[in-house]
Amino acid sequence: MTDSPALPRHEMEELVMNATRLTKAEKFEDAVTTFEAYLPALSSSTVNDDKRLAASAFSYYGLCIAALRKQYTEGIQYCELSLKVQPANAEHYENKAKIHLLARSRGRAVEALFEGLGHDPNHKGINRVLDNMGRRQEPVLSFLPRNNPINVYLGRKRHERFERRRELARRRRRKVELKKGQLTAADVQIREAQERARKHQSKKRGQRS
Repeated sequence: MTDSPALPRHEMEELVMNATRLTKAEKFEDAVTTFEAYLPALSSSTVNDDKRLAASAFSYYGLCIAALRKQYTEGIQYCELSLKVQPANAEHYENKAKIHLLARSRGRAVEALFEGLGHDPNHKGINRVLDNMGRRQEPVLSFLPRNNPINVYLGRKRHERFERRRELARRRRRKVELKKGQLTAADVQIREAQERARKHQSKKRGQRS
């Protein structure tokens, strides 16, 4: 990263937050220049709030350099840097998983995603990535056509395991929230009903396809 131009701290914060938004929109080229100009100054600041902002932004910078420059190892390291400061922030796990996917490491991506779900089972970004992965997975047996009955059967079993892992992550999080008093029993019942409805809709879509 390069040294940043002399700007008031609050202006650098706004620029970095905007770069984070650009990264979420996959405008990596626009974001990376800002990150490299201003993150060093914010991360070396003596103000605690600035350090937290920088820590949150590092995982997005990591995703940028992975997408633009194929610097996967460095990108993961930046995600880990963010997670050291914000270990319960599911967005860092999402960014880490996306880098693993760019590096064609699906197994590690899934691990990162489910770890993120352990902190936030309803995180929209993580669930979106998981849904996309489920739809786009390669056939279990690559030497057979996708619609071969064996591949169809094995693919269904793989998807069932995938969904079981996601549900276990949700249940662990609910238990933690109940212990902390963040959820009531009624809240849990509502979430379970919503999840059953989501699964029913997903099953109907699968039958139509």
